[in-house]
Amino acid sequence: MKISQMSCTEILIVSLTVTSSIGLMTYFNDTRTSGRQAYEAQKQVLTERANAFSEAKNSLIISITQHLKSPEFKEKSIKVLSSKKRFRPSRQNTTSNPDGDFDTIGLFQTDLKAESISILTAGAIIALSTETTKTGRYQPVQNTTTYIDPEKSSDVSLRFFKDPRAGRPTTTIALPIRDNTNKRRGYYSVDINPKMLHGSMFIQDQPSNLSPPESTHAVAYTSLSRITEIYNPLEPNQYPALKSEGINNALNDRPGPYLYLNHQRKPVVGAYQYIPEANMGLLIEREQSVLFEGSRRLLIKILITGLSISGLAFLALKQLKTQSSKKDL
Repeated sequence: MKISQMSCTEILIVSLTVTSSIGLMTYFNDTRTSGRQAYEAQKQVLTERANAFSEAKNSLIISITQHLKSPEFKEKSIKVLSSKKRFRPSRQNTTSNPDGDFDTIGLFQTDLKAESISILTAGAIIALSTETTKTGRYQPVQNTTTYIDPEKSSDVSLRFFKDPRAGRPTTTIALPIRDNTNKRRGYYSVDINPKMLHGSMFIQDQPSNLSPPESTHAVAYTSLSRITEIYNPLEPNQYPALKSEGINNALNDRPGPYLYLNHQRKPVVGAYQYIPEANMGLLIEREQSVLFEGSRRLLIKILITGLSISGLAFLALKQLKTQSSKKDL
């Protein structure tokens, strides 16, 4: 069909179709390019934070392991585990006395940001703890702690559990206490608030390198089938179950798309990684609505311009055809 034989309406439809196609193709290419660039930037930050988390976890284990090698620790821990008396930490850090107070200098670490530290018997009964209310309780080492035996391997993944009393996740690290004959006499148990490990990924008072800013999520199984953040900096008392394609891929160490719906069902650009040191997934996400705002404005501009040009062309052609029809008469 020749253009001269086309009606004004048909020309308008063709013009709008071409304009829309140009706009959508431009939007698609622009979002694909900016999305990929955003992902690469997030991936770099993700790698830095994953390494920082791993270093913090390894430093924590090394610190505890070195403490257990101290002669003073061995002497005092074996004394606690060999006694039938129930001790409590001395507030004045004096030597043990008939009232049951016990000097904990050299026994419990003071350089750890631990919530509590305990000495457990071989039967996993808490014999002495910095949290006195725990003394006498049963602490199932195999089921509720990250058990690490340095003589076998220190390369053990952390385990996170939802603490029903605190209403948030926690992690407990337990190491064996051995006497001079290398016989296991009990356990040294350290309760760590995941907030400390989470904070190790960030440099204090340093703004984000990404613009717009990102959301960082460190997620893990905190019960048999429940995935939550190990620490929620925005709402420290709220730990709902989370589910998304990115979270599943991260926890299963599986590659996948960087464009997906997050746990709030919002389209995001996400970079994620499995952290074997903590059996944890780390995600850095930014909403597509913010990242692609410039692409949307360009699309709208193209559509408005195309609509305006098409409208003017339609009116001009219609006017010409009207005048041509009058001349033919």
